Amino acid sequence: MPGSATGASPVMAVHEPRHGAEIDRGETRMPDTIGKEASQDDPTSSIARALSRTERDYRRLRRGLVALLALAVVVILVILLWAAREQNLQHARHTHEQIETQLEQIRRRLIGQVLDYAIWDLSHLAIHADDGPDLAWLELEMGSNLHDNLDIDLALLVSIDQEVLYEVQRGEPRPPTTDHGPLLAQSRLDEAPMTSGFALWQDRPVLFATAPVLPESSHHVQAPSPHRLLFAFEVDDGLTRILREATNLPDLHLTATPERPGRLPLRTQAGDPLAWLEWTPSEPGSVMLRRSMPWLLITLLGLGGFSALLFQRLRHQARASLATVEELRQTQSRLAAQQRAWHDLRGMHLRDASEEEFIAALLECSSQLLDIPRISLWLLEGDDGRLICQASLVPETVGEELFGEELEAYLVELHRTPALVADDAPADPRLTGLHDYLCRNEIASMLDIGLFVAGELRGVLCCESSRPRRWHTDEINALTSFSGLLCQFAESLRRREVERTLRRQLHYDEITALPTLHGLEEHIESLRRRGPFLVGILHVKGLNQINDSLGTAFGDAALHEVGELLRRRLATPELQGVPARLPANRLCLLLPGDDRAGLHACLETLLDELDAHPWLNENAPASLHFSLGLAGYPRDSRNIDRLLQRAELALERARGEARHRLAFYDDALGQWQRHQSRLERELRDAISRREFRLYLQPQFAAGGRLHGAEALLRWMHPERGLLGPGDFIAEAEHCRLIQPIGDWVLEETLALLAGPLRDTDLMLAVNVSVQQLRDPDFPARVEALLQSHALPPHRLVLEVVESLLVTPGVMPRLASLHALGLSIALDDFGTGYSSLRYLQELEVDEIKLDKVFLDPLKLRQDAPLARSIIALARALGLRLVAEGVETADQADFLRRQGVTLMQGYYLARPEPKDIFLRRLDA
Repeated sequence: MPGSATGASPVMAVHEPRHGAEIDRGETRMPDTIGKEASQDDPTSSIARALSRTERDYRRLRRGLVALLALAVVVILVILLWAAREQNLQHARHTHEQIETQLEQIRRRLIGQVLDYAIWDLSHLAIHADDGPDLAWLELEMGSNLHDNLDIDLALLVSIDQEVLYEVQRGEPRPPTTDHGPLLAQSRLDEAPMTSGFALWQDRPVLFATAPVLPESSHHVQAPSPHRLLFAFEVDDGLTRILREATNLPDLHLTATPERPGRLPLRTQAGDPLAWLEWTPSEPGSVMLRRSMPWLLITLLGLGGFSALLFQRLRHQARASLATVEELRQTQSRLAAQQRAWHDLRGMHLRDASEEEFIAALLECSSQLLDIPRISLWLLEGDDGRLICQASLVPETVGEELFGEELEAYLVELHRTPALVADDAPADPRLTGLHDYLCRNEIASMLDIGLFVAGELRGVLCCESSRPRRWHTDEINALTSFSGLLCQFAESLRRREVERTLRRQLHYDEITALPTLHGLEEHIESLRRRGPFLVGILHVKGLNQINDSLGTAFGDAALHEVGELLRRRLATPELQGVPARLPANRLCLLLPGDDRAGLHACLETLLDELDAHPWLNENAPASLHFSLGLAGYPRDSRNIDRLLQRAELALERARGEARHRLAFYDDALGQWQRHQSRLERELRDAISRREFRLYLQPQFAAGGRLHGAEALLRWMHPERGLLGPGDFIAEAEHCRLIQPIGDWVLEETLALLAGPLRDTDLMLAVNVSVQQLRDPDFPARVEALLQSHALPPHRLVLEVVESLLVTPGVMPRLASLHALGLSIALDDFGTGYSSLRYLQELEVDEIKLDKVFLDPLKLRQDAPLARSIIALARALGLRLVAEGVETADQADFLRRQGVTLMQGYYLARPEPKDIFLRRLDA
């Protein structure tokens, strides 16, 4: 190799795979899709011929597309016309069938009316009387009543020999006449006992029905020759009116000579048409066609215009492609040379050439390919970010150093993009700090490639030209490939390991070794395709106690055992399920099928086994409790996130179960969720409408002296009246409204202390929620309120429930509040998770004895746990308030134990502010 590449440093001489500029993410190789050996055919000539053929094909395709569009227009028009005609015909058939259905219903109704009068014992007796029909009865029952109530235009009583015995026309009895011949003759065409149909009466078509008069019961003997009843009403008036209303055809009418397309004959039983129902049929298909034609034409015109623009653009692109062929021909020779040089360097790397030899060859090949004499290798050394030239084709450059602020923008750019291309280096703002170096060496343009090892910038391969030039893409790629030979393999191995680690962390939980929901995406899709399945959420209760008492390592070990047991039990043929890890102390169960009755017993058995299992080991036994809520796909939802939400709702129900703590989602849970949403909206409105009220429950010292009170919250609901905190506090905490509500209680309490109670020594206690204590600004707000009201801090007691002491981030807030001079009280002491360590660290001033420790006094004379807590408070020097005092026996017991501060229903119930203030006067 030429010896001009001097000064190669052993810093680069590492016998491990090296990382170059991060352009190619696989094995570093030269682009070879165009750069083939010189002996092969010139590919640019083939490209030119292909582009010419493509342009001719564009022209033929354009003509074909025009013909295709024209054919498409014709076909679409034919289809639209055919569809419109079919829709018109279908609508006409539907109208025809609708009218026939209405006529049949009217006919059946008329038959029913005739049968009501004909098959009737009274009618049989009156009509077949020995002395002839009872005309008075007939007039009473079938006189005007038929026309007024049933719209019967004609009623006849006809004997067996066609003699009219009684006649009523339009509600008026008439003397029997003989002008009913055609009607009577038509009614005798059918030998059946009952006849109905259309006939002519007084030259007008009527709808008639006739039936013989027969007894209704078997107590009366049928007449040998029973008379017949005939009812009829005119078609021209009543019938057409009913049909127009039923069919929504306003022009439907009766005609003797139909002229319109819509018509229906009214035929006698012999099949002869008497008249025609005629109407103008609607044509929805034609209406649809007229409305759609303008849009169709606009669409076709737009499609044609778009196609014309598309082909014009393609033609321009073809011409532009032809213009690039010459540039491709010029590039071909460079690519072939770059390919040979890359293979030579790759061969040197594989045969373990020395670092000096390899770097010298690299610089020389780069110089020949780029046709520039200044190629150098710079290494980044030291904590101050100095660049030192380690090898160069210009010997005097070796050993030169660049450092300081002048490199800041330059190095930032190299970190952003490994290839820094500067066609006009002196004017490039990225190289402002190197201006002196560029001028001193008369450098006009630069191409620098960053060298990265293990993701860190370790050096630069620098190409410098003394004349302005444009760096071609193939030149940048070639230099990038050269630099990549230094350390690309090591970086690829490191990257693959990182990817495997990230994938493992994303798809599997490290503690339980169970997959996450991301890791079960393919399994979930498989369950979707196979049919219904259940999604369950299993809550593990008791891990926090293990973490607090034994440490997080034991909690993780217990959770790992839970995962292993679940994996084995779910793999049984009865369940065939798969477990997964969810955030917090929750696991997910995926169970195929939706046989809830069959799975219920198996899952109950599983929960019993989990509850009874001795977790951890004999030296560190621990008990856990499990609850399971399930939702079904697709019964409850087709969306996995929604299924998880509904499984959470079922879990809430399950955690309230007495024994098995197992529940399936149903619509009742959805109603509960809607109720909670409504309650949340009402709570937000209550804040703005100032519907909350402050109640006070007095606290008494020895001798019945008023010591202070606990501030309690009530809600004056506009519909449900006065509500206690049990009706809304849980939802307020869930929707994060407890903080503004708690701030309101605190402000009202301080205003009461600064107002009516300023001249007293009474103390008021306020409950503080976990959300308030998690707010870093809460102590500052309390301090500002105290200062604004000019109150001594010791008169305000902040009560926190005992379980909050183990909540992360709460202890520092309580310490800050205690430092202000406020009294801190532990509410419900003895029911949570605190220990003596928390009492000492926090310096609690007061503990409140929970009523659960006083309840045994209702059944016996002693309460050992209460005595222990009282003794503990006395030993620690803490003030103790016994709450929940409900009986005289409880009060006497507390006095005997030396408790002086009490609170409860036996002494006083919570009361409004004005009633509490009256106690001061008393």
